[in-house]
Amino acid sequence: MKIGIFTECYKPTINGVVMSIEAFKTRLEGKGHEVFIFAPKNKQVKFLPNVFYVPSITLPSPKDYPIGLPYLSYPLLFSSVSNLRLDIIHTQHIFLMGGVGQLLAKKLNIPTVHTYHTMMTEYTHYVPIKIFQGLIKKFIISRSRNFCNRADKIIVPSSPIIDILKSYGVKKLIEVLPTGIDLTNFNKLSSKERRTILKKYKIPAEKEVVLFVGRLAQEKNLDFLIECFKDIITTYQNVHLILVGSGPYQENLKSKIKSLKLENHITLTGFLERPQTNKLFGAADIFAFPSITDTQGIVLAESMASSTPVVAINQLGPKDIIKDGQDGFLVSLNKKEFSDKILRLLKDKKLRQKFSRQAKIDAKRFSIENCTDKLIKLYEETIENHKR
Repeated sequence: MKIGIFTECYKPTINGVVMSIEAFKTRLEGKGHEVFIFAPKNKQVKFLPNVFYVPSITLPSPKDYPIGLPYLSYPLLFSSVSNLRLDIIHTQHIFLMGGVGQLLAKKLNIPTVHTYHTMMTEYTHYVPIKIFQGLIKKFIISRSRNFCNRADKIIVPSSPIIDILKSYGVKKLIEVLPTGIDLTNFNKLSSKERRTILKKYKIPAEKEVVLFVGRLAQEKNLDFLIECFKDIITTYQNVHLILVGSGPYQENLKSKIKSLKLENHITLTGFLERPQTNKLFGAADIFAFPSITDTQGIVLAESMASSTPVVAINQLGPKDIIKDGQDGFLVSLNKKEFSDKILRLLKDKKLRQKFSRQAKIDAKRFSIENCTDKLIKLYEETIENHKR
């Protein structure tokens, strides 16, 4: 098959959507399929094979998210897509790049699938004028409904999103397909390896580690995590929190850590390359995930594949990944409950080891090989139904 991916963001930007695109692209190409990316031009990248860039603008913030202006180069896009003779177009966003992807598909009679990655209604806090936030939410819901109903099939990374999209008025068939991970990249570190990596961040080897990996943004609910950690160390001091990632909320978090006098108990590593991040997954004792907006949370499966149990808020993506009381804990949005579950795993090492073993087993559900096979089948069914 020849597959066209239309996305608002691509490398070097790093987020869940880009990771999903890359994971599937690599495996699809490994199975003999051709994948072509259509994305906004990023000034940091001059050329990548099989990537078609559209004109873009970069706002003052965030600088790593150029905004594509695909309609400025529509004739060239039309010619490129037509010459490629794509079998299917897979859109990743519902606005500019997704919109032009659907338009080209209609003009050229190509079937489309769409992955609804992000609950965009939960990101309206970025709108500076509060009076407009409610209006923008209504617009997002309307756009989601109309866009999804024009696609041949909808993919969501976790089952709770199905009910949300149906509540928007989406009528098209919705399939659940999480982003897979390469299980071979994740393992629990040996004691020696663990000491080495903790020493790099000046963390005593005897400390137990609670880890978060992700974009440092307001919607990740990291204020909640830091406040919980403040409560945790009042009763259990042999623990250290590591936050891996970068983002627009980083300075706010530094200020909060300083105001709570937690500088000696929390480490912010900034952005790390994947090999280093994967080592921290294997060095951690517990993975903490306070987000209430993530539709999947690939990092949860990565943590489990590293034999590290998770404590997460029981909303959206984590519901499909964590088996509560077996490989981790799902809790309500309550600081005491969240803190208590982390403390329970810190204090009860036998329970933590039991969860660790089960997490490693349960992570196999998210192998990239299995998920790619399901995506190929979904593509083939969509193409066949479109021909009919």
